[in-house]
Amino acid sequence: MPPVTESKGKMTDKTEFEHTNHLIGETSPYLLQHAHNPVNWYPWGIEALEQAKGEDKPIFLSIGYASCHWCHVMERESFENESIAEILNENFISIKVDREQRPDLDHIYMSFTTALTGQGGWPMSVFLTPDLKPFFAGTYFPPDDKFGRPGFRKVISEIAATFREEKVSILESSQEIYQQVVSRLESTPTSTLLSAEVIKRSAEALMQGVDQTYGGFGAAPKFPHAPEISFFLRYYKRSGDLSYLQAAERALDGMAKGGIYDQLGGGFARYSTDQRWLVPHFEKMLYDNALLVKAYADAFQLTGNEVFREVIRGTLDFVLRELADEKGGFYCALDADSEGREGEFYVWSKQEIDNLLGSDAQAFEEYYNITAGGNFEGKNVLHLTGASDRVRQSHGNGFDDFLRGAKERLLEARSKRVRPATDDKILTSWNGLMLGAMARGYQVTGDGKYLDAAVRNARFIEEVLLNNERLMHSYREGKHTEEEFLEDYAFFISGLIELYESDASDKNTHWLRLAKDLTDRACELFLDGEGRFYLRPENQSDLIIRPSEETDSALPAPGSIMIINLLKLSRLTDDNQYAEKGEPALRKLSGLMERYPGGMSSAIFALELHLADNLEIVVVGTSEEREKMLEAIYATFLPYRTVAIGTSSNELMPLFQGRTAEDGEAKAFVCINSACRQPVTTAEDLRQILHSL
Repeated sequence: MPPVTESKGKMTDKTEFEHTNHLIGETSPYLLQHAHNPVNWYPWGIEALEQAKGEDKPIFLSIGYASCHWCHVMERESFENESIAEILNENFISIKVDREQRPDLDHIYMSFTTALTGQGGWPMSVFLTPDLKPFFAGTYFPPDDKFGRPGFRKVISEIAATFREEKVSILESSQEIYQQVVSRLESTPTSTLLSAEVIKRSAEALMQGVDQTYGGFGAAPKFPHAPEISFFLRYYKRSGDLSYLQAAERALDGMAKGGIYDQLGGGFARYSTDQRWLVPHFEKMLYDNALLVKAYADAFQLTGNEVFREVIRGTLDFVLRELADEKGGFYCALDADSEGREGEFYVWSKQEIDNLLGSDAQAFEEYYNITAGGNFEGKNVLHLTGASDRVRQSHGNGFDDFLRGAKERLLEARSKRVRPATDDKILTSWNGLMLGAMARGYQVTGDGKYLDAAVRNARFIEEVLLNNERLMHSYREGKHTEEEFLEDYAFFISGLIELYESDASDKNTHWLRLAKDLTDRACELFLDGEGRFYLRPENQSDLIIRPSEETDSALPAPGSIMIINLLKLSRLTDDNQYAEKGEPALRKLSGLMERYPGGMSSAIFALELHLADNLEIVVVGTSEEREKMLEAIYATFLPYRTVAIGTSSNELMPLFQGRTAEDGEAKAFVCINSACRQPVTTAEDLRQILHSL
């Protein structure tokens, strides 16, 4: 990859280039990284697709993303190789796709890749007929035979020869593959009862995969699985089974102490390469951090563990410091690599810390387990162990101040290193997740800067990415893409609802009205008559199937989040049309929840909301007591409650009818299934009611 330097979140070329291809006009940092490859790359679009048909050539489709380490490796090894590029240019139409800009294409062709190979991942390498049907697929290929993998040079040479000599056979094979995969994707298990028994079986199935030693799920590589952790916390609340709380706490504590969490700068890496949460794959994704903030917020509300709240602060502060656009949006990711090496920005030698901290180095090194030999390629990933606890105890009350000062000195030194590249495109869907995370962060910390960030983000999305009622997916440097995706609507609406329940200003009903308007459009675009949510609107000419995704993956299933939105809006607005759309969609997923309980946490959340009592908490007034009431609500773990905040009796929403605030006096109204208690006027009285629920 051409060398780049990082400046204010943007990638800047420092080299004169010999080659320039069709990606040069794109906005995606990932595509621009490949714009000077000798491979004659095209973006996905009508020009490339028509050329493949006109020249009767197969398509080489390469899908990845800007912070993907092995995408960079394959580029350096193969796509910058002149002889490999010559083979591709002569025999294929080569198309490069940023999976984050086109999640529909990524989902479609990942489904085929896993069907053909039994596994998936990025970079994804798929070979298509001119009518876009896959006939061969894989992920990373070394340039020549290596690691037990066939070399990319050999693969493309053999595929080119086979397509020339046995094209009819390839076309027939691609049609068979297409029919088999589409049949599987479109089949849906028979609907079943929407019952609590499904929730119980899901929890039990997930528990089978728990790592009882280090926390989390499975062995290496270990991903955070934030929604599953939140599910365990909610199931503990439902069942009283302590093992689920312990499993969730073990995972959250392990991540908070491990190298997957940036002990200096806050924020989480994408996953741990080992079972112990020690050595991360160093890329930092916006969506991971958003989902983890929500899981830690659930845990803090349930347990009061101050460590969890500090992790929330550290994570959100990292986002505001390193991923925030000055206009209010949030960038996608930080790369794992800098100076050509993975993790170089984050790791430390013992000698570096000795030099920076002097006489303070020993205590710091003992606390963060720094050794001369290191734990990652001769250097150290900072992490905490039982020894860290003993160091803290031995240094007494002043240790926190000492630690804060030492970390500031190391952060200052780290800031002078070459930074990892920032993928500075802004995705509506991921911003919607972080919008909700900022609102939750405000709820559990009381720090207004997080609420301010949430409000600015919502305004940015509304003003920049909502175009003539159409919610656009991606934005960078003044340009936005034109496609509409379910995930943008689902995640942004969810964030708006969270913001409405956090914003006590007299403008808060705007967020709810916007959520309603977007929900109406989302149902019109993506919901069919049988209750299935699709990822894209109908009749997209460049898609071989209309994709849908019911199970959670790296992101929550957007259809499940949309069902939650519908059920929440029904309760907030007292408009039953939303429940009438959400409940059939939930029933459509019931068979999948029954059959695949381990991958349906977001759908389970929707089912729990459907089954839960309708708990409404309405707070009115303008006095200081109102703020204390809100603090009491936000401190209590009630995941399926509905909160409405008003400043007067003149609210248009049904929840405020008859609920007045004379002379600004604060009042709180608590209703369960339309049975309301007497209003209370003190935060303490409200706190007692909430604790009794």
